[in-house]
Amino acid sequence: MRQMKHFSTTYSALRRRGRVAIGKQKNAFTSGAIVMFLIDAEGRVVTGRVMTGITVWTRFKDLDAFDGLAVGDLDPASARLSASTRRAVANARDNYLTVEAGGVPVEPPTPLMKVINRVDSKVGRAHSPAAPGTSRRTVRRRGSLAG
Repeated sequence: MRQMKHFSTTYSALRRRGRVAIGKQKNAFTSGAIVMFLIDAEGRVVTGRVMTGITVWTRFKDLDAFDGLAVGDLDPASARLSASTRRAVANARDNYLTVEAGGVPVEPPTPLMKVINRVDSKVGRAHSPAAPGTSRRTVRRRGSLAG
């Protein structure tokens, strides 16, 4: 709850100043990361904030490595960052580009879904989202009937 309150406070403060691009990287046993970029009218980063860690005591810190750069051209490898922060920056860039193209950003898979997808790919099952306008088919495992 404390971490979510800090997230809401930081997001609200940035949102009052303009548009915000958010990226996140979730991990089960290692530190995750959330980045927020305040974006100006030309699509350039005004300021960045990052929260990385695994404890509830983690707080947002300034991330000035990308200030002044176009969000669509951000290269996470150009700055010295942790792996989870680099992936969160790439996710923020991708989310920004998706929204600018008129789409809805896709939520990254949770650590549990990453494990399930990895196991299913080894076994030969693939999870694919249903195409728009089609119904989803539920697959029950271990010999149950599919509906």
